[in-house]
Amino acid sequence: MEPNHNNSQGEQNPLADAFNIMVSIPDKLEIKMVNASILSDYEVWIFISSLISNGAIGFWVSYATNTNTAIDKFLFWNSILLTILLFVALFVALRKRYQLNKKSKDIKLKTSSVANISG
Repeated sequence: MEPNHNNSQGEQNPLADAFNIMVSIPDKLEIKMVNASILSDYEVWIFISSLISNGAIGFWVSYATNTNTAIDKFLFWNSILLTILLFVALFVALRKRYQLNKKSKDIKLKTSSVANISG
């Protein structure tokens, strides 16, 4: 025997009173809008800085643990060069971060009024 789906009285949901759900919405939403191209440049320079830092640290460790005096100068000058490049990349990344904060806009939005929905 199949269930009767055409019940004229309608059935109440047995779990309707078992759950108490509250949603809290703030009065205002604040959104910080940033320039997407500057954000992209900032992310690229941070990535470049992280790659260069790995190389610089690797060469400094290699220079510090080196026992072969024939490559001592090579390791030292490569370490210096990569450290300088790291500082340049970090400087550019920090400038991009400054530009990002300088050109950002704060937008404040009011949310809608509270509605009581009962079902």
